Amino acid sequence: MKNKITNPFITSGYIDPEYFCNRTEESKKLLSAISSRRNLTLISLRRMGKTGLLKHVKYLEEHQKNKYSIIYVDLLPTMNGNEMLNSISSALVQMKKNEKGFFSKILSVLSSLRPKLTYDSLTGQPAIELSIESASDVQSGFNSILQLISDIKHDLVFMFDEFQQISRYPEKNIEHLLRSVIQSYPAIPFIFSGSSRHMLENMFLSADRPFYQSSELMYLDKIKEEDYSKFICELFLKAGKKNEPEVLQKIFVWTRLHTYYVQYVCNLLFENNSANISNNLINKIFYEILISYEPLFASYRNLIPAHQFKLLQAIAVEDGITQPTSGKFITNHNLTSASSVITSLKALEDKEMITRDGNKWIVYDVFFSRWLEYNYKK
Repeated sequence: MKNKITNPFITSGYIDPEYFCNRTEESKKLLSAISSRRNLTLISLRRMGKTGLLKHVKYLEEHQKNKYSIIYVDLLPTMNGNEMLNSISSALVQMKKNEKGFFSKILSVLSSLRPKLTYDSLTGQPAIELSIESASDVQSGFNSILQLISDIKHDLVFMFDEFQQISRYPEKNIEHLLRSVIQSYPAIPFIFSGSSRHMLENMFLSADRPFYQSSELMYLDKIKEEDYSKFICELFLKAGKKNEPEVLQKIFVWTRLHTYYVQYVCNLLFENNSANISNNLINKIFYEILISYEPLFASYRNLIPAHQFKLLQAIAVEDGITQPTSGKFITNHNLTSASSVITSLKALEDKEMITRDGNKWIVYDVFFSRWLEYNYKK
């Protein structure tokens, strides 16, 4: 039965194509890589719609093409090889849970890692817990899973979301161990993805890294403004809501056309009882968003060194800066020196508080950026 929801502007997860905006060309490229058994790495800013795109392609492949089954694994919550392998085996079990005897098969192939079958306390979904003692256990366990998949003789695809997380694992040589297993199974396509561009580019483009040139790179950009406008207007009209012509443009500017933030604003507008989405209503929604996040954003002042927070304010007020070490920028915002700015830029980038968007440094979180701008603009 088709899913029906009360608010069509989804801010997390994926429902079905009706609530997914465009990404036609990107979907074709991913589907082409899968059908040609090419590994591909998808890179984008956080909350640009990367995970939604992966799940959209998964939906298309499994519900329309009916050729490949896709094992989607989010590595962001994992902290080590043990948790990674638990996530992989659990995703496989969930996909094959209705296949008679599959539980026994996977428990058997992973027997050396003392597997336990458990159930998620919130979702009730089956999960596997393994006992990993070394990086070689990760290698042998992953190899056993891929060997099982090969023996099934069913077309399967792996999607590893936030793949850069493996470089943070404490196990030594984890990239080398995973790469050595993956290249032994060329018939299984792998889609890697992540939101840390510099980490993933280092992983796949550096000659001294195990995954060097092992995957095609694809960069996910913003949804085209005309496509997003059509999508939003159609959903509003279906609900009997009309918007003034300049309203969508104002939303796109304020959110930088960044998918999550556009969706969030439209979600709140849809919830509002007004049938006419006016300029005044938009301003009201913007203000409500800033007020709702204020306790969190204000707490950053106590967590971030003063000179770094001051630089965040300056970047937000300028709505992005191309030359943060210029004398004019430093003077206008009472920053100390170019060397101090360089140090703070590096620290804030490492904390993922700022990022590069084209040739500009911007505050990563759009709502935080707008809160800083609202509260500190002269």
